[in-house]
Amino acid sequence: MCYQYKNLCEEINLIEIWLEGRGVGKARPRFGRGGVIHTASRYGEWKNSAVLQLVAMKLSPAPIPAKVDCTFVNFFSSDADNLSGSVLDSLVEAGVLQNDSSSYVVSCSGSFARTRKRRGQDKPVGILVRISEAEIEYLDFDITNIAPHSVA
Repeated sequence: MCYQYKNLCEEINLIEIWLEGRGVGKARPRFGRGGVIHTASRYGEWKNSAVLQLVAMKLSPAPIPAKVDCTFVNFFSSDADNLSGSVLDSLVEAGVLQNDSSSYVVSCSGSFARTRKRRGQDKPVGILVRISEAEIEYLDFDITNIAPHSVA
């Protein structure tokens, strides 16, 4: 990262992170015998790797509340929501986010992107995470003015 870019990130309170490797979506827990909860081993391995990467970066804590945008680079999955959930879990466990509840993270999005192959280089595979300052939105509206609709 260039010096000017780092200063710009600090100026607008943006944390930009590159997590190396293909992300694994957050799997639903499975209940085994005796009520033991199991999560997919691939998810656990990926999350541990992501947490180690994040801890090694020695990042400042994210602003509260925050907006988290994830770009999944050069790999595809059917579910950006589960991948984003995996990233949030890793950020919380690594101490970058205090919590991933709506008081701390007001928006989280995920999208997929590709890069062009450059001569003599492998395509990067990973997750670009951008965390920025956000505000909790307060709505001032009268619910009685909203027309009800019937469910068929």
